[in-house]
Amino acid sequence: MQAIMELVFIALTHIFWVLVFPGIFFITFLALLWEWLDRKFYARLQNRMGPLHTGWRGILQPLMDFLKLLGKEDLTPSKADRRSFAAVPVVMLIMSLMACMFLPIVDIDPVQGGVQGILSFEGDLLLVLFISTMMAFTIVLAGYFSSNPFGQTGAARTGMLLISFEIPLILSVITPALLTGSLRISTISSRLGTISPFYSWLLLVPLVVFLISVQAELERIPFDVSHAETEIVHGWQVEFSGKKLAVIHMAEDIMLVSAAGLATTLFLGGPYLLEYIPLPLFSQDFALLMATSWIGWIYYTLVFIFKSALVILVLSNMRTLFARWRIDQIVRAAWRYIVPLSLAWLVVIQIVIGVV
Repeated sequence: MQAIMELVFIALTHIFWVLVFPGIFFITFLALLWEWLDRKFYARLQNRMGPLHTGWRGILQPLMDFLKLLGKEDLTPSKADRRSFAAVPVVMLIMSLMACMFLPIVDIDPVQGGVQGILSFEGDLLLVLFISTMMAFTIVLAGYFSSNPFGQTGAARTGMLLISFEIPLILSVITPALLTGSLRISTISSRLGTISPFYSWLLLVPLVVFLISVQAELERIPFDVSHAETEIVHGWQVEFSGKKLAVIHMAEDIMLVSAAGLATTLFLGGPYLLEYIPLPLFSQDFALLMATSWIGWIYYTLVFIFKSALVILVLSNMRTLFARWRIDQIVRAAWRYIVPLSLAWLVVIQIVIGVV
């Protein structure tokens, strides 16, 4: 009987992790929070107010926008591939949530120890990159499933954009994997504090490349050529409406959570902060306390949110500082400058590791 109760308790614990914290509910909360922060900060940089009236300082506006779209009429073009067209939002939402499951936010496994995601295994970084690539394929196919010429044109532009920046994105995340000697996201995060400060500086260029690539993968300014209102209306999303469009927007917000979380985990030390203070006794005792008490859940979560918010602010600054590029300018910049820079820096990292 006791064994059965233990199994039930373990099952309920895992359900709580997946559905509530740090799973779907918490990720959705962060997605709406990051959208509000992005819109608010972007507006203030342009001397506007941004979301204001719904909730405290407009913090509930993203949620209200989502609920409003759910109530709108949901139309499907008569010539569209109806099943595939309807499946696109669901597939995007599932893949975006799946990518977030690998983010190490709290210590959910006291036996193994260390902060790790709900899903965690050696090589999970490769799976996250695969999910990112499949998301790009889904976005490209979405425009073709609609059978709309504007949607198909937007999908073609998006395909060129995503293919151009998928390579530097992959090369940028390989760098911390090489420096830490692991392809496990949680291990990379925990080992960043043990590498030398010289190695830490080597992550600066890959971090910049990663942020640029992520901005392009999310189709945010200045890379939003697929849905520029002055060119081809709403790009590959032109025929999506109502519930489908609401789910797509939620998936995009969750992808933003995943992007900011990966930047935090792979380059900024993840949910660790005070552990990096150069006082061995303090850092060791503090790390042990956080790993063995409930306070660690609060501490790790707040540090993760704080670092991710900084990444969101950087991405918002990029939206403000740069005007929209043409598709030929984007592709030329990617293949002439960003991809060679990523490859060259990867060679530098290999040389440094071999020599030092």
